[in-house]
Amino acid sequence: MSTDTPLETLAEQWRAAKADEEAARKQRVQIEENIIHQTGVREEGSVTVEARAWKIRITGKLNRKLDPQAWERIRDSIPEALRPVIYAPQLELAGLRYLENNEPDIYRIVARAIETKPAKPAVEIK
Repeated sequence: MSTDTPLETLAEQWRAAKADEEAARKQRVQIEENIIHQTGVREEGSVTVEARAWKIRITGKLNRKLDPQAWERIRDSIPEALRPVIYAPQLELAGLRYLENNEPDIYRIVARAIETKPAKPAVEIK
């Protein structure tokens, strides 16, 4: 594709490709639902079935999320060695941006502990 293609044409192509992508995603999800209907699925863990030349693996997953307030209420009733919770440092972006804009000396120190790399740019066409 030429980089000289008019922007309006690129926008039209993008919208068409996005629609094709969404249609393909919906079709794939429907096929996956049909496969699961035929094979079943474990609540957590995988099942492998064979269909002629194909091996199909269906993996059940559970999403778990800690309620920090509820944990604080029960934490002391769990022996420390058996507590399945860890607290890890997490970057607070608003605070980092504040330092970057208002406290450059502190920001330079903090920045030594932060890996920064470009993310994929987002394109939205309406």
